[in-house]
Amino acid sequence: MIETTTCNVVKLDTISDRALHEAGHGVAAFRYGIGVRRVSLDECEIEPPGDFLEQGRHHGSLAVAYAVIALAGQAAAPKTVMSTSDQLLLAHACFLGSFADCPAEMGRAFLILAEHFVLDHREQIEMLAKVLEERRSLSGVEVLEIIGRGQ
Repeated sequence: MIETTTCNVVKLDTISDRALHEAGHGVAAFRYGIGVRRVSLDECEIEPPGDFLEQGRHHGSLAVAYAVIALAGQAAAPKTVMSTSDQLLLAHACFLGSFADCPAEMGRAFLILAEHFVLDHREQIEMLAKVLEERRSLSGVEVLEIIGRGQ
């Protein structure tokens, strides 16, 4: 597992760490072009990468997308831990990108990307987390509507 430093995302008092964590995953998936099936306070379920690869994107870009999605939750809410599914997604990312660099170096680079992503998209993450906190679960379409408002 990769240890993270804090991104200092300002947490509003009404938003839980769980909501920020899952919102981080959801915003990262949306921004990297990976479809979101559903996001709840327990998990963010993403689409398989078929469309991503069919759009002509390289496996390396999928590796970066998966890594940022996996790490964005903890970067958005540093007091949370990576779930088993977060760790598995990160392992897939390291495997996809392992043709060029060693996994430890890639992990550090991915973590920096995720932290910068969270800082750059803090408002959208907080907006999604606030709605997620209220509704407890959102469909992918609802996530797109909420995040789309903050573009």
